[in-house]
Amino acid sequence: MENPCLTFVTPTLLAGDRSLADVVAHEIAHSWTGNLVTNATWRDFWLNEGWTVWLERKIVAKIHSDPKTYDLKASLALVPESEGVDPDDVFSRVPYEKGFNFLHYLSTVVGSEDFDGFAQAYIQKFKFQTVTSEDFKIFFEKHFVDRPEALRNIDWDGWYYSTGMPLIESKFDTTMINQVRTLGEKMMASRNIKKWESVVEPRMLRKWPASLWILLLDTLLLLQTGNHAKLAATHLDAIDAFAHHHFSTTHNSELRFRWFTLALRSDDLRVLDRTVEFLKEQGRMKFVRPLFRDLCATMGVVRGAAIFEDCKLRYHPIAAKMIQRDIESLKVSRKHSIAMYSNDFSGIFAQWLGLPQEYSGYSPMLAVVLGGLTIVTAVALSKRR
Repeated sequence: MENPCLTFVTPTLLAGDRSLADVVAHEIAHSWTGNLVTNATWRDFWLNEGWTVWLERKIVAKIHSDPKTYDLKASLALVPESEGVDPDDVFSRVPYEKGFNFLHYLSTVVGSEDFDGFAQAYIQKFKFQTVTSEDFKIFFEKHFVDRPEALRNIDWDGWYYSTGMPLIESKFDTTMINQVRTLGEKMMASRNIKKWESVVEPRMLRKWPASLWILLLDTLLLLQTGNHAKLAATHLDAIDAFAHHHFSTTHNSELRFRWFTLALRSDDLRVLDRTVEFLKEQGRMKFVRPLFRDLCATMGVVRGAAIFEDCKLRYHPIAAKMIQRDIESLKVSRKHSIAMYSNDFSGIFAQWLGLPQEYSGYSPMLAVVLGGLTIVTAVALSKRR
């Protein structure tokens, strides 16, 4: 988390190979966009994060001498309606990525160099102040007042308030991204390594940055969810081997989280010990909360709750409260499912025994007792005859 002249970062960024260093650049950039110039309301949160992502990618591009841009897809509005809305629903990736897309689009409208100059003027103008989306619009139009034709084509309300993808899709080089997604599709569809090699040679994977590994696992998880698929242990082993065992040995928390999720959703409990270790060594809600949900789904709520009891004192109270709420919700859902199954069983049992319809609402145990009494009575009567 950014603070003036001091940045606090989670230990999960210490992957050992600098693969998550981009986040450090992001937090340092917040010294200007977020701290020196701050959004006035949460509706204007994109001015913090959109600008900071823009600066982060400028920094990383300079460091690596390579444009660090992504094939981005947003799904909600740039300026969310935050009144009466759960903060967890508002703080998504949208202010980051759609905000970045909007700033990138504006840079294409006025030219990259001129936009860089505008960025400096913007920070100088609003330093030590709060700023709204409307303030940003007014200042931008004043700064480029000599370009009325270009300004006329900017649909401010569309960018700010419409949902879905950015109005004008930024043209980024998506060659590598498309290759990774294709590899993920091939991996999910078949264990035939030859088909995987037709997409990318295994030796090339050693050069991949963390962002591509994350994208590959995200692709696999998306396909797994969409197809309701469970991968066999041998299939998971083949994927890991193709990746030079990067997934099973990495210290990158983003990759560990996704790999454990993929395995748990495939009912592969070989990762259980490593998952529990991961849950104990850090408490980031973005990791621990979904992992506990998957543990409960795979192992049962009782065992999942037991693991949580062993971990919860390590977590921030808010994280512990949210996980506890998830587990309680899963318990209620499970009881409801059992009750529905019980009623169905009672109805079938009552019908099979020829009992009146009203017996179908009783518990299975009572239905069995009543059914047993009915059978005993019938047998006794038949013997008397």
